[in-house]
Amino acid sequence: MFLCCLRTTRGSGHKKNNREGRGGVWRRRVHSSLRHLWPFARKKTNHKDQGENVSAPEDPREHCTQSHVSADTLKKLVNHLVPSLQSGDPFFIPAFLSTYRRFATTLQVLNLLFKRYEYFRPNSEEDEQVKNTLCSFLNTWMDKNTEDFCQTSDLLPLNYLKTYLSMNMPDSDLNVRVTRLLTQLQKEQANVSQAKDEYDSDLESNTSSYPELEGY
Repeated sequence: MFLCCLRTTRGSGHKKNNREGRGGVWRRRVHSSLRHLWPFARKKTNHKDQGENVSAPEDPREHCTQSHVSADTLKKLVNHLVPSLQSGDPFFIPAFLSTYRRFATTLQVLNLLFKRYEYFRPNSEEDEQVKNTLCSFLNTWMDKNTEDFCQTSDLLPLNYLKTYLSMNMPDSDLNVRVTRLLTQLQKEQANVSQAKDEYDSDLESNTSSYPELEGY
């Protein structure tokens, strides 16, 4: 895989117990920030025994593997992506990117996002700010979830992103990045296809040279 598709890793200088402690705080804050949108981050009460305590808040990531997120809920989550960045919320985007594949595809999220921002007013400072924030989210998505856009076997999400950017933000740095990445992956895809064709051709040639192998 190309260097542009590699994730960056954090240093390991912190002690394990510190990382775990911070991870617990991070998860609790994520649950709190998503509670008003995410239908699974709720407490439930076990009614079998009157004296039984209320259970701890449920992890939305665990429920996403078992529950179906409605189209309306998914739309609300996607529509909150840009506003969460504009409001300075540091938790919603990481939580969404780490869980969305459990209840939606990359194309579904892109489609909802692009429908939400399908039109920008010319010479509008507010819309320019939205464009910048949207590019920031898309850059973060490509950095954190590189596999969503760097699969040579499926270039549809990257092509869809390229089309949207070419229409709405042709001069953006993100459009340049996506164009370069798409060109690279298309070349890799072509090389793989060519190698496969050459292998099939050689196999057919060798088989024809040895008739006794044709039945195998």
